[in-house]
Parts: sequence; structure tokens; C-alpha cells
Amino acid sequence: MATLAALSLLTEPASLRGDTVEISGGGHVSGKVRRLDDKKMDIVAVDDEISVAIPQSRVRRVVSSDKLEEYLRNVAIAGEDPNLQYELAIWCATNIKDNTDAYKRFHMQLAIRFDPEHSKARAALDYVKNEDGKWIRYSDLQRSRGMISVAGKWMLPEAAAIEEIQDATNVDSKKWIKEVDRLIRVAVRGGSKGDEAIATLKAIDDPLAASAIAKQLLQGNHNQRLKRLWVEILGRFHNSVSVEALVRVGVQESDHVIREAAMEELEQYGSGSAVATYVNMLGSSDNGDVLRAARALSYFPKPELAQTYINALVTKHTETGPAGPGMQVGSSSGGGGGLAMGGKPKVVTRYLENPPVLTLLKMIEPDVDFGYDKLAWQKYFAAKLGRSSGDLRRDP
Repeated sequence: MATLAALSLLTEPASLRGDTVEISGGGHVSGKVRRLDDKKMDIVAVDDEISVAIPQSRVRRVVSSDKLEEYLRNVAIAGEDPNLQYELAIWCATNIKDNTDAYKRFHMQLAIRFDPEHSKARAALDYVKNEDGKWIRYSDLQRSRGMISVAGKWMLPEAAAIEEIQDATNVDSKKWIKEVDRLIRVAVRGGSKGDEAIATLKAIDDPLAASAIAKQLLQGNHNQRLKRLWVEILGRFHNSVSVEALVRVGVQESDHVIREAAMEELEQYGSGSAVATYVNMLGSSDNGDVLRAARALSYFPKPELAQTYINALVTKHTETGPAGPGMQVGSSSGGGGGLAMGGKPKVVTRYLENPPVLTLLKMIEPDVDFGYDKLAWQKYFAAKLGRSSGDLRRDP
């Protein structure tokens, strides 16, 4: 063992000690070390007459004489004291540059050999106490719980399988991002190869390509033809990535043709996510968001959301305007003059009517129109609900 080998050096004459070369497979040679990197050899001058050549492939490490002597002194001092062995392990972690973990672990093991209840050394060696109060390896405890180790993390086998699938999916998704970028560059150049690239893009049917297509739709500066192609492709992938992209297009895209195409795809798949997102936007402090959300919701009118629509008929919006001039000349009623400091930033509150929301209400109740009168709409739906409840209470 490393420490036992080091202890044997205590009996060597000081004149013979220099750097120590530890050899793979066991053994060591002490003397003045000269490295010949070009020849991949270490030359150890044992004394004035004897030198030993050792292939660097067989050299485990070289310890300087000063550090080695300090280590040997510490070994002699530590003896069978568990606390000193623990401290020596910490010293090795800081001062031993090669094979550090082996030295640290060895002295931690000596610490718990001399004191089996040494909690710090136990913790350093990854021990924990089980339900019976016995020290066991943390790895053994986790295995007893049915966990497995994956890339340094303990998890249930089912979770590991899911993560493995996700990792593979992420790799394939990244490949698609590169491939779609390549095809677009070819398509832009035109010609026969450009036509082939467009045909290849149109034929994409792998759901793992959703992230690549969504990236082009949301971030790419493409013409209407390509945008419609991206929407069409995403419509084939009934997954969360494609739905999220189409939902965002429904309110962010400036081209109404593309917006409508996205809404048509969401009507086929993803309407629940679309409605949840747009309803939340009706409470936005930005009136533009409210108008865009209501416009998008017109593709999914739902009577059960009547109260939500009513609340968004007229919305309150607060804006902070610029402050007045920093300093103004003023005069009093008595003819005196003076300087006045400028006003504070103006806070303006506005109540804005939202026509697309009114359109939503008319879509679910085409025979009535109370305009932007929230109270009238509320009374109407309350009465309608009451009539429906009365019908349910009647005996058949």
C-alpha cells in the first residue's frame, strides 16, 4: 500500500533520498530524476555511479523529496489516531498532486479502522446509516431501494429509461435542426437542386423534426410560401412542440394568412392548449395582447367562457407618460414671480373597449347584443342559467 511503501523510506539514509519514482505494478526508485520527454524515459540517478532508466509508460507518479519527507513525517505523527489520520487525508487532498484520491481514501479508511464511528471519515467515504443505525455504503442503500446509478445520479429504472429516450430524442432533434438549415440554404440557391430540397422539406414526416420546423417558423425571415409550408408540416406532428409553435403564431404573426393557417391546424389538434393560452392573455396589461387573444379565440368560441369574455369586454390599462419640464416660471395673484419645479411623470388610466371580445360574445349568443354593457350581459347569462336550472328540476 502507498503509506506502507512510504514508511519503508524512513529507514533509508538521507543522503540517498531524492525524488521518488513510483512504478506501476509496485515498487519505487529514489534519486535525482531527469525527464527525457522526447525519448519518453525517466532517468533516476540513484547515486553518483548508478542511474536507472524507466519508461514513462511504467511511471505511476514522481514525488518530490520535500513533499515526500513532509508526508512521511505526517504519517509517523498520525499513528493510530483516527482524527490525525482524517486530517492527514485532508492534507493529501491538498498537497498530493498525483493519485490524490488513493492517498486520501487510504487515510480515511485508517481513520474508520481506528474509530468505526468516525462520522466525518465515514461521510467522506460515502457511508450513511440505514434504518437500523448501521453504517452502509450510500450506493448499497440506494440499490436496496431499487435505484440505479446513471451518469452519477441515482434514479428509478423507469425514470432512467424515460431520460434515455429523451436524450436520444434531443440528439435526433438537433440533427434535424442542422439538416433543415442545410436544405433551406440549398432551396434558396434555386435551380434543380433547390427544387429537390423543397420537395425533401415537404416530405418531412418525422415528429422529431418539430423543433427544427418550429425554429424556422418563429425565428426565420421567410416568405409566405415557406411559412405556409412550416405550418403545414407542424400540423402533421401531434406533439407539444408543434402545438406550442402554432399557438404562438396565432397571436404573434403579422401575416393574417399564416395566422389563419395556424388556427386551422389547431382546430384539428391542440385547441385546448390554444384556448388556455389565449384566455390567460385576456388579462394582460397590454391592450394589444387582449385584442390579439380575443381575435384568436374567435376560432374556438366556447359558451362556458361567457363570464371570461364579459370581464374582457372593457379592460383597464394604466400608462405612465413622460414628466413635464424640469423647471417652470410661475407668477402669483399678487404679481410676484418665481420658479417652480417640473411635474412628476403622469400616470394615465384608460378603460378600453375591445371589439374582438364583443364579437366572441355575439358568436355564442347571436340573437342578443348588449354592446359593451357588462352588467346587461351578466344579467342575461344569469337569467339563462336560471332557466336551464329550472328545466333540470322539472319532473319528467
